Amino acid sequence: MDTQLGGTADHGARPLVGIIGGSGMYQLPGSRTLRTQWVDTPFGATSAPVTVAELNGRVVAFLPRHGGGHKVPPQQINYRANIWALASLGVRAVISSAAVGSLAATQPRDSFSVVSDFFDRTWGRADSFYDGSTEAGVQHLPAAEAYCENLRGALLASLRDLAEPHQDGGVVAVINGPRFTSPAESDWLASAGAELVSMTQYPEPVLAAELNLGFATLAYITDSDTGHDGSEPVTAELVFHRLRAAQSRVAAVLAQVLDKLDDDYRPEPRINPEAVQAVLAAPVVVSGRSAPEAD
Repeated sequence: MDTQLGGTADHGARPLVGIIGGSGMYQLPGSRTLRTQWVDTPFGATSAPVTVAELNGRVVAFLPRHGGGHKVPPQQINYRANIWALASLGVRAVISSAAVGSLAATQPRDSFSVVSDFFDRTWGRADSFYDGSTEAGVQHLPAAEAYCENLRGALLASLRDLAEPHQDGGVVAVINGPRFTSPAESDWLASAGAELVSMTQYPEPVLAAELNLGFATLAYITDSDTGHDGSEPVTAELVFHRLRAAQSRVAAVLAQVLDKLDDDYRPEPRINPEAVQAVLAAPVVVSGRSAPEAD
């Protein structure tokens, strides 16, 4: 499971870093594709094929969370399959990009936030590898630090290098979607301590931690949700318009962060490695797909 990180990448290289592209990011700008493949998993199909690519001299695995062209809604994303697929390719660090709304004046629109905590308001999502369905049995994850501080520090340093407006930390409330929140819901979430709102930032962090992967989120703030600052309430059209304008900035941070990671990066293990290996060794469901998905 050696990972080739520097120099000229080849088609057999294993990626250290996995990048999950959020809304609007269905390809990895500035990268050179090495291979694109469907990865069969024990938990069904991933959102899209995984692209192994060279970015800024490093080998990465890229997976668009919503599939090509935003085909998969947030409440139907197969989060377990996505995270398992990245881990099976050798990934040890996962950087998630995400569009989020702001619930607090301290998290202004058109800035970045390096998320530090979450609370889950979703339902019906398969959110654990340890539900008794594999030989790994039941395991209990400590989630006091679901986000890797080393990866968060690398993102913060990259944002500083690029002189991007950003916040060190933010509590994200995760709603089920696909609809946005009502004003009463936004007020309640803010009163409970949430500063940001997302539809996809759970269960990615805990699933990554369950496989002993490091995880961090680069959140770009597109809106002020229902308009707590006097701005217009969020719409899908507004979010995608602002994301298109910010894509080059998001891509620049993702490329920059690769320079901040050591070749020997190892996340702090949260789960017994034998249980992790049992999950990774679980029988896969063969999809029969061989061609990459069209965008």
